[in-house]
Amino acid sequence: MDQCRAGDWNGIGYTDGANGYTTGRFGDHVKACEKFGIMPDQALYLRGRERGLPVYCTLERGFLVGRRGDTYQGVCPAPLEARFLTGYADGRVVLDAQYRIDRAETDINNAQTRWNDADSRLREEERRLADPNTPDADKPAIREVLKRLRDDRRQADDDLRAARFRRDDAEREMNQLRYRFGPTYGTW
Repeated sequence: MDQCRAGDWNGIGYTDGANGYTTGRFGDHVKACEKFGIMPDQALYLRGRERGLPVYCTLERGFLVGRRGDTYQGVCPAPLEARFLTGYADGRVVLDAQYRIDRAETDINNAQTRWNDADSRLREEERRLADPNTPDADKPAIREVLKRLRDDRRQADDDLRAARFRRDDAEREMNQLRYRFGPTYGTW
């Protein structure tokens, strides 16, 4: 409401341009202001937006947008778009490496949980097997369960090793990307 009453459509357009909003954002302002009987000045808004776009359409901002996984809306004027897209592509490379780290961490946690569950159940079944009160007729089924649980634990251990290898590999890649992109984009 305050924006509608203030009527600084040039400034609002500048801010929207500097934040990479499409011209469709003007429609949002129209809807918000029509409740108060105020019609935004589109010409002022668009002039301000055009002045704000160079703030958004930089190599560094492209990197940030790509690294966050945001979608580029095609708002940059042709003379500025190539640098923005270069940064955007670099940011996406970093995002992909981070995704691989995160995915491997999730896989590590899942495999560790599976290993712990199998190990706990394995000990429980071993106690049942060793219990003198366990009927002999139940022991063959317990042995089958023990075999399956050992296989499950072994598979979880293999999966855990593989996930740790993938995580370590992705972290090495991320370190290489920091070294490669650091001089251009700084630390992140």
